[in-house]
Amino acid sequence: MLNLTMSSALAIVVVTMFIGDIISTLSKGRIPQMLVVAVIFLIGYWTIFPKDILDIAGITTLANIMMSFILIHVGTMFNIKDILNEWKVVVTTLAAVAGIVLVILIFGTLLFGKETAFTAAAPMTGGGMAALIMKDAATAAGLPELGMLAMMIFIMHGFFGFPLTATFLGKESQRLLNVFRQNNHEQSETPAQKTDNTVENIDENNNNYRPFYEMVPERFQTPTYYLALLAILGFVCSKITEITGINNAIVQVFVGIILSYVGLLEPKLMDKTASSGILNLALFASFMSSFAMATWDVLIALLIKIVVLMVLALIAIFISTYFLGKLFGYSPQMTFVIGLNCFLGFPFNFALTTEAIKGATDDPAEINYLTAYLMPKMIIAGIVSVSLVSAILAGVFASIAFT
Repeated sequence: MLNLTMSSALAIVVVTMFIGDIISTLSKGRIPQMLVVAVIFLIGYWTIFPKDILDIAGITTLANIMMSFILIHVGTMFNIKDILNEWKVVVTTLAAVAGIVLVILIFGTLLFGKETAFTAAAPMTGGGMAALIMKDAATAAGLPELGMLAMMIFIMHGFFGFPLTATFLGKESQRLLNVFRQNNHEQSETPAQKTDNTVENIDENNNNYRPFYEMVPERFQTPTYYLALLAILGFVCSKITEITGINNAIVQVFVGIILSYVGLLEPKLMDKTASSGILNLALFASFMSSFAMATWDVLIALLIKIVVLMVLALIAIFISTYFLGKLFGYSPQMTFVIGLNCFLGFPFNFALTTEAIKGATDDPAEINYLTAYLMPKMIIAGIVSVSLVSAILAGVFASIAFT
């Protein structure tokens, strides 16, 4: 085993994350960064990495700090106006989430037991935060292999979600272009454009309203101000959890939503701290702690479970959204792609949508048309499933999975 200092351990962790980033970029996201990182860490743990390399590097402490901030930040991303304007997308996404949870809890319990099913259900609907919440709950319950299951689901999502999303987005782009061209470029404005106009009208009607965060003098809007705000809110959320018994993840998300909606917090708060890069890196690197005690036999057993659960989840997405999509006037491929955001999230849904549009046409007018129609649906579906609902579900299931 390597004899590491804090600086050498941190260098290894950060370089490993960078290697994963390079390979993911070169493969255009087809090989997820976290899969590359997981493979490197697994090989490292089996050979020269000390089991506590993340503790030595200080990553665990940084990740704990990030955990107290990120879910409040996620809540501030929840734009109620946008959600209301694309309510059909929201309903379709929630149907996909409900289908996944129902199928995983029923068939997962029958095949692998209650603890495995509940551990897998929330991460299966998307999001690293959901996986991390379930990992921590499983580890605290003395079941680290289930914590590893949650993290591997998050890591493996891309292998199932990316190719399917790329294929069906390509088909939907071609279908939309055929309609656009058949109408001789007289297609009425897209729902996304209507959304923009609606927002403009709302803003015009409320042009006298000034949210509280805009009243803070600009010279005081420093990274330290935003970090202090997040730290105070994190403390308040912990006290609410102590008093109510509600899972802290759920409290943090809803505090972010409510305070952002009433104008006390501005959207995407973490982006203002000038520290989100290192904190995000620490958060995602901390996922690798699940593999410290992994053996080859455990890994193979978990992979078999994950493949079965992933296939069940994909079937659930298709069945739970198909008829709803027809009711809303979506094509089958558009409906399925909205549901597949449970396997994606930002920025992967953005990148895959951009790639599909570029692959469909070079005409600027057609690119604008496809972007205006497809992009809002993909982004909102990702926010609802990956950023919001999955974290809330994880908070609920973490409280009941191991009792």
